[in-house]
Amino acid sequence: MRFLLVNNHCISDPSAGVTQSLRTIVEWLADAGHECRVLTTARFESAVTFTIEEHLAQRGVSVPAGDGPAVTSGRARPRTASRPIARYAVGQAPVTLLLTQHNDETRPDRAEAAQYLGLLDALLRDFAPDVLIAANGHPMIFEAMRDARRRGVTTAYAVRGYGYDRREYFADVDHVFTCSAFLSGVYRDRIGLASTPLEPPLDWSTVVAPADSRAFVTFVNPSPHKGLFLFARLADMLGSRRPDIPVLVVQSGRSAGNLNAIPGMDFSRYPQLMAAPPVATPREYFALTRILLVPSIWDEPFGRVAAEAMVNGIPPIVSDRGALPDVVESGGERGGLVRSVPEWMTPQGTRVPAEIEIEPWFEAVCELWDDAGSYESLAARGRAIAGDRYSEAVARARHVEYFTSLPSRGTPFATHTIPQR
Repeated sequence: MRFLLVNNHCISDPSAGVTQSLRTIVEWLADAGHECRVLTTARFESAVTFTIEEHLAQRGVSVPAGDGPAVTSGRARPRTASRPIARYAVGQAPVTLLLTQHNDETRPDRAEAAQYLGLLDALLRDFAPDVLIAANGHPMIFEAMRDARRRGVTTAYAVRGYGYDRREYFADVDHVFTCSAFLSGVYRDRIGLASTPLEPPLDWSTVVAPADSRAFVTFVNPSPHKGLFLFARLADMLGSRRPDIPVLVVQSGRSAGNLNAIPGMDFSRYPQLMAAPPVATPREYFALTRILLVPSIWDEPFGRVAAEAMVNGIPPIVSDRGALPDVVESGGERGGLVRSVPEWMTPQGTRVPAEIEIEPWFEAVCELWDDAGSYESLAARGRAIAGDRYSEAVARARHVEYFTSLPSRGTPFATHTIPQR
């Protein structure tokens, strides 16, 4: 079979979880003997400290100087001066990357969109894919699906977050896949959308870490929706009542300084509370982590970091929001602890909860820290769940089976399923 992935974010972006999972899917399909192509842009999903030219140079790709050749589409779009085009590969899949000028998607560039769709027309004509896999809610992605479907190509659309709750978004979609049963349920209840939950691939090579230096209770990405204010109270409780438990905060590019900016909280009193800058791969902080905290306040569509912790046999303590309870459970067994978040807490709130409200979190940390038997039992269950649900062999087989068995025509309001665990 032939598969074409169209995306509005750089397919080799190392900082984007959604894009990484789509790239892995394409690589797995190519490894299974299918022909794959990728059409992408130079946009990154979050702020980065490098340029697209530097990013491509690291991959041994040179960027053409000046404007590339003008591209006209098969649908008579206007001929325009063109942006440069880079060509390289992810795994065995050739990539066509349009060097878009900026990351601001609120300022659509009609000329760039026309060139992107012109490149798509050429791929639809010359490569003639059987299935077009699409992601992102950019208007040109919707138009790409429209173009493909008009040519008889089956379309599969990735929904990995919120904001897709309008039926017209799926007018040119045959099949929808999400990242969790929880998210599939959200859209089923909101708009009657039928979708297949496919848990995102985990790249174990970037996750598995040595166990000889694991000494911290770790919190990753101290931002409000990830539970910054709940963590602040918990860190204060641990600092004052359990100074023997070291705590590590791993910052993201956008969260640096958030913890120290909370009014009324002075974490400089606790030398056992440490901060780390953003890291290139999760294994760098998992090598230091004994217990992982995931106190998310928003409804997590999946909860990758909790699954990655279990891969390492590190017990996560997760909130009861979104997909997190399901991520750590399989067959009635849990590889992590689930603790409630106060009902009044919202992603937009800035209030720090009281100690009594966070006491169950404090007790959970102390129990795992002090009781070696409980810790090892939970860690072993987590490893087993990770092997059953998140191993590459399991995930690869599920994804390849899904994409190669899609009916040629469908509707997102009628389901296509694959065997569930």
